[in-house]
Amino acid sequence: MNNKTKGVGLNKKITALLLVLMIIMTVIIMIISATSLRDTYYRLYNEKAQDLVKNIANDIDGDWVNEFSKTYDKDSTYEELKMNLNKIKTDFRGIKYLYVFVPGTDSFTYVVEAQNENDDPSIIAEPGDVYEYTYSEYNNLLPDVQAKKASEKVILGPDAGYGRTISAWAPVLDSSGEVAAMVEADYILENLNPQIFTHISKIALVQAVCIILVLILVIICLRKLVIIPLTSLTGLVKSYEHGTLMGDISVLEKNNDEIGSLALSFKDMTIRIEKYIQDLTAVTAEKERIGAELNLATKIQADMLPRIFPPFPDRKEFELFATMNPAKEVGGDFYDYFLIDDDHLGLVMADVSGKGVPAALFMVVAKTLIKNRALTGNISGPGEVLSDINDQLCEGNDADLFVTVWFGILTLSTGHLSFCSAGHEHPAICRNERGFSLEKDKHGPPVATMEGLHFKEQETIMNKGEILYLYTDGVTEATNADNQLFGEDRMIESLNKYKDESMVDILKDVRKDIDSFVGDAPQFDDITMLGIKYYGND
Repeated sequence: MNNKTKGVGLNKKITALLLVLMIIMTVIIMIISATSLRDTYYRLYNEKAQDLVKNIANDIDGDWVNEFSKTYDKDSTYEELKMNLNKIKTDFRGIKYLYVFVPGTDSFTYVVEAQNENDDPSIIAEPGDVYEYTYSEYNNLLPDVQAKKASEKVILGPDAGYGRTISAWAPVLDSSGEVAAMVEADYILENLNPQIFTHISKIALVQAVCIILVLILVIICLRKLVIIPLTSLTGLVKSYEHGTLMGDISVLEKNNDEIGSLALSFKDMTIRIEKYIQDLTAVTAEKERIGAELNLATKIQADMLPRIFPPFPDRKEFELFATMNPAKEVGGDFYDYFLIDDDHLGLVMADVSGKGVPAALFMVVAKTLIKNRALTGNISGPGEVLSDINDQLCEGNDADLFVTVWFGILTLSTGHLSFCSAGHEHPAICRNERGFSLEKDKHGPPVATMEGLHFKEQETIMNKGEILYLYTDGVTEATNADNQLFGEDRMIESLNKYKDESMVDILKDVRKDIDSFVGDAPQFDDITMLGIKYYGND
């Protein structure tokens, strides 16, 4: 399936990213440039103001200021000083305030303030007017007054409606070297922003041109070194989606960079994928062949076990039913029943060690030997049958397989049951008076463990209506998701719950109880059951 993804190409993404980065760099450079240029203007204005107030302070007679500040009566010296300050304020554009004052501890007193033709006379201070210090003047002016020196640092005043100001002052000393007054000038910075904007615009224009040139150069290099090779590699990858590599990848392999390494890795990957597909095809074909053979083996094994019920319709002495469910395609459990003669019924329940095909093959051999030996007619009982087949199965048993077997012979006329257990599970017998319980028979060793074994026989009597239940360990060891076993107690409880039903229903209902207990947990072992209800010769 070809899913074509629509979106912005790598070329456009990289171009947009570079453009954004360069715009961010331009903004940062402009902010730094504007800040630096503003500080430069501040410094120049401050130096200009400081030079002005120092020159004015040097021309004022401090002794006259001391005398004038006693009465503040205007004299010729005052008039001459005011005229000079007025001329300076008029000639030097940008001066908002220019005045001489006598500093105090918490205020100062005006001596003279300059005035030009644009000033409102009502706001011009008269000699003797008092001005209260502001917070800024406490921190900036008073330290310089006490140190008898002019201002040095850039002192910015607030915007009072006419723009921010830079203030500068210098002391007027008398003949004794004491501070008689201070000269202060306040410059308006109203024309500063347009000047800064003009310079920044020029810088921005130069940067824009440089950015465009650099961007074009970077895009050309990226297209040649990255975009075009990646586009070619992407085309090759898309062509390989259809199973064929449409193009020559060796051109990209020559690049001595990550794209060349990626192309080489992709080429190696295509080789590995093709080999994997070939191997997978072969494995799939082999798996299908094995699956077909296992299905055939499952059918053969199922056909080997008697499956027709009732098995002997003309015999009314008993009711018999059996089931076998392998854990894998084929299993190692088996059951069997057969008439040895007109009055004796052979019953077999067995479990071969292991699972799968080896156990199934061993099961076929064991089942055939047991039945053939039992039908020879010259046997003393079940023990002799198991002893003989034990020796036969030990021959050539290189896989060390063994089988647990319960083999019994039921005399139909009397209910006499002669049986022998070769390491198999205890059978359960339903006695009329107390229901199902385990028949604790004596176990012998499993068949095919070693040659020369002898198996002891045991006997019991089955009365009319009593039931014999045979099974493998797949029943009691069925495990649920919590790793709990179904166990013998649950098995007996389930059997007693359905003991009054037919043999078919009993086995099917017990299997339902097992499945309900196990739930979704996987089946680890074969589950095989055989049940026979004895009716006698009525």
